[in-house]
Amino acid sequence: MLETPIVERYVVADVRRARDGSDAPPEITERFQGRAFTLHELEVRGVRITSRRGWYLANGEDWILSVQPTL
Repeated sequence: MLETPIVERYVVADVRRARDGSDAPPEITERFQGRAFTLHELEVRGVRITSRRGWYLANGEDWILSVQPTL
């Protein structure tokens, strides 16, 4: 019998401006709050995943997303 593959889900724990590390404005953080994503779902939203970080381009700036597995 084949087992169903487990898809790991992640939450975006923090979003920071890549240039200076300052907090992202609400219009950026709200895009990721309140739900878990698969890595594929994040990539569909324009996030590029590198290790446990994501890079997101919005409002003409790069943002660093701290991505953590859900517990």
